[in-house]
Amino acid sequence: MGDSTLEKLEHSYTNRIQNHALFNDAWNLFVNDYPPTHCLLDFKELPSTSVALHAGDLGFAILWIVQSVLIRCILYNINQLQPWTIDLQNNKISAMAHTEPDTNRMIARYSDTDTLVLSGKKNYISGGADADMILVTARRPGEDKFTKMIYIPVKSLPENALQEINLSILPSIKHSSLTLTDFNCNASQCCPVKDKELRKILKKWSLIERSLIGEAYIAFLLYLVKNIQLPEQDKIIDQAQNLLSMQKSFSRQQLENAFSDKFIDTLGDVASVLSITQLVASHCMENINTLNNSIKARINDLNLFNKLRL
Repeated sequence: MGDSTLEKLEHSYTNRIQNHALFNDAWNLFVNDYPPTHCLLDFKELPSTSVALHAGDLGFAILWIVQSVLIRCILYNINQLQPWTIDLQNNKISAMAHTEPDTNRMIARYSDTDTLVLSGKKNYISGGADADMILVTARRPGEDKFTKMIYIPVKSLPENALQEINLSILPSIKHSSLTLTDFNCNASQCCPVKDKELRKILKKWSLIERSLIGEAYIAFLLYLVKNIQLPEQDKIIDQAQNLLSMQKSFSRQQLENAFSDKFIDTLGDVASVLSITQLVASHCMENINTLNNSIKARINDLNLFNKLRL
């Protein structure tokens, strides 16, 4: 079941990044076989790692991580503390709006007991341009740390509130910014868990997200190494496979710690990953005319670390 899905995603990749109208069918195919879930310890290999390793689709890998870690795991922890029911469907995209510029950060204030008013900007939302709903973090006026999280159906947003942004990476998904000015929403859309408890949950799962993105990136790197002709290719494949095995073990331990509320170490072998990235990127640039179109379509994702500051 899974292998045929990943093969289809690999073969359709070039067409999909040129025609985003193909996105929904491809995403539905993927999540039908690999539904996003908070039960991440049930997997021997995470679907995000598999789609990067076998289909060379780092965008779908990161979007699956967002759906599972930043949405379902966070909501799972919130509901352990207080009930907050949000209808999640596997074929609908949910997004987390947390990253902000240094100025015009998102503020939430009450205009009355039933109405919350949001103003500010979120400057990067993974998959935001295709999202059906967004979780938006915000703070009280005059405060520095965020204190609230609000559920917003995208269809309720003002026109042009979401603006697509082009990062020149992860072309199989579309990203956006969010700008709101005196946007009214019902106070019931605010997460019942607030302040320090909310920040603790988001920090924990943001660290897990980073670790799993690192794992998916190494898998993607291995996909490229296997599909281009490199000097000492077998040696580099072995190095990448060892790095992937190490990162899988590291991520597994982090997940076990996250679900048992233990300390989460954030370090991985970033230096070795960057070393192989530099080697592959240099080879691709020097031999760009000999690369097939399928590889050319993917090589910009080697800039993931620089773009997202992993």
